[in-house]
Amino acid sequence: MNTPPVPHPPTGSPGTRRPPIVWQAVLGLGALVLLWPLTSLTGLADVIGTPARALLVVALVGAAWIGVVGFGRLPRPVLTLTLTGMAGGGYLLLADLLVGTGASGGLGAVAVPFLLLDLVGGGALWGVLAGLLAAGVQKLRAPR
Repeated sequence: MNTPPVPHPPTGSPGTRRPPIVWQAVLGLGALVLLWPLTSLTGLADVIGTPARALLVVALVGAAWIGVVGFGRLPRPVLTLTLTGMAGGGYLLLADLLVGTGASGGLGAVAVPFLLLDLVGGGALWGVLAGLLAAGVQKLRAPR
């Protein structure tokens, strides 16, 4: 006798609603990537050097993202930080276009579509990685 499989409720059904994205966190945490052009504008990049600057900024931003989302138990950590990374990429693009922080290499409007893909796509990738780590933090801190 073959019995038909038990159907699962569709993901969009009212009983399986997911918690909303905390957009204030997405936009606020995304703004932390502006530390990169800020180090250049303040001259700190010249003082500490490029490799140290990259490690320092990536470590600070990553620790803040993972800490706030992981320890703050924000819902949907992977999606939240993916969107955060994309927002950060958008901020960097705007900073480059408005202030000329050097991300486009002086190519101007011709580089914008490629720069958008690079910054927003790269930000999304970093966001996914940070989101997975934040989800791990949440799982470790969950009551047993």
